[in-house]
Amino acid sequence: MIHIAAFLFAFAGFTAICVSMAKHQLEAMGRKLDIREQNRIRVGGWVGLACAYACTVASGGWKFGTVAWVGTIILAAFILVVTLMPYRPRLAPRAGVAAAVVGVMLAASAALIAIP
Repeated sequence: MIHIAAFLFAFAGFTAICVSMAKHQLEAMGRKLDIREQNRIRVGGWVGLACAYACTVASGGWKFGTVAWVGTIILAAFILVVTLMPYRPRLAPRAGVAAAVVGVMLAASAALIAIP
C-alpha cells in the first residue's frame, strides 16, 4: 500500500513540475501562470517527490528504498509523459491533485496500520 502511495506522490510531483513549466502552462492550465504561482507549484512538485522518497525509504530502508524510489519516479514520469500530457493535457492538473489526495490517504492508512 505504501508503494502505491509513493507512486501517487511521484505522479503528483511530476505533474506539478510539468505544469509549472512555461512550455506546458497554456495547454495544461489554459493560461500563463505568474511567477509566484509557478514557484509554488514547482515547490509542491518537489515536495511530492520528497514524499515519494519518504514512503519508499519507510518501507524498504535507505538502501532498497532509494532504488525503489528511482524506479517509482521513472514509472510515474513515463506514464505522465507518454499517456496524459500528449493526449489529455487539461486533465493533468486534476489528475495530479487527485493522485496527491489519494496518496495522502494511503500513506496515512499505512501509518495507522503500522502502529502497534
